[in-house]
Amino acid sequence: MTNTANTPLENLIEQLPMTLQTEAARKLAGTTKTQPQMQGITSRWLLKLLPWVETVGGSYQVNRRLTYTVGDGRVSFTNTGAQIQVIPQELTELPLLRGFEDFEVLNALASQFVQREFAAGDVIIQEGQPADRVLLIAHGKVNKMDAGKYDDRVVLSVLADGDHFGDYALVEAQDTWDVTLTAITRCTILSL
Repeated sequence: MTNTANTPLENLIEQLPMTLQTEAARKLAGTTKTQPQMQGITSRWLLKLLPWVETVGGSYQVNRRLTYTVGDGRVSFTNTGAQIQVIPQELTELPLLRGFEDFEVLNALASQFVQREFAAGDVIIQEGQPADRVLLIAHGKVNKMDAGKYDDRVVLSVLADGDHFGDYALVEAQDTWDVTLTAITRCTILSL
């Protein structure tokens, strides 16, 4: 024989309404707008903590810090206005220079890269041209293409910001490019 007597808690739960009244539902569905809490107030501790300098006027950039990830396979860049340069230590992301620690040589190599701009659809390198440079993609996307089965162009991969191409051409006995690189978007590319 089972006992079906309800406990006081179960009785209380059975008496509670299972739906909201209309007024309560309206209140939950609407938003309440309150006055901003810190509008126009500057924290006093912040004023004491930061070093302030009196200036007449101008535009300043504060707290700019150079950060980059080592070992991610992508090359990082820094820019000043429209001028983009490769971070010398990031050249070790290239398989040819992996583990290379002579920072003077890396700085010299980084300063030799030349910045070039390409519009969408421009051919960056053409299959059959002399393989004589290393390309670093600073901004944009590039199709790496080859001849397909029926003489059409096949996209092998898409290269993007931080990718590199052609580093193998400097050490292997390959005298011409075996693929074509075409800009998908407007690109900024550094070449050596």
